[in-house]
Amino acid sequence: MAIDTSDRNRLSFRVEILSPATIEEMVGKIREASRAPGARDDVSRWRAAHGNELWHKRGHDFAVVGKTLMYLHDGPDGMLVPHSRYPDGTEKVYTDSAHAGEVYIPDDLDAEE
Repeated sequence: MAIDTSDRNRLSFRVEILSPATIEEMVGKIREASRAPGARDDVSRWRAAHGNELWHKRGHDFAVVGKTLMYLHDGPDGMLVPHSRYPDGTEKVYTDSAHAGEVYIPDDLDAEE
């Protein structure tokens, strides 16, 4: 199941509902990819070409997989939330059905770091 949050006045992201086991597997793969040699440089080049991800302040464990930036952020109850950010600026947030009702609010891209 997907929840599309895009409209003309907001940044575009979709929430994808997956099984807890699938979320856990994604988290493991993203963490592994983020620790690979050269991952940090790949992420820097990706951002230079495509801009910041929506959860850029809270994100961690960044990796570029193919043409996609993958990363995690900590959910309200400590659950790790996987993300995919695509070159066109769209983003997917992955969660399980138990957390689907939670509101995931992106970081303010205009706020000072």
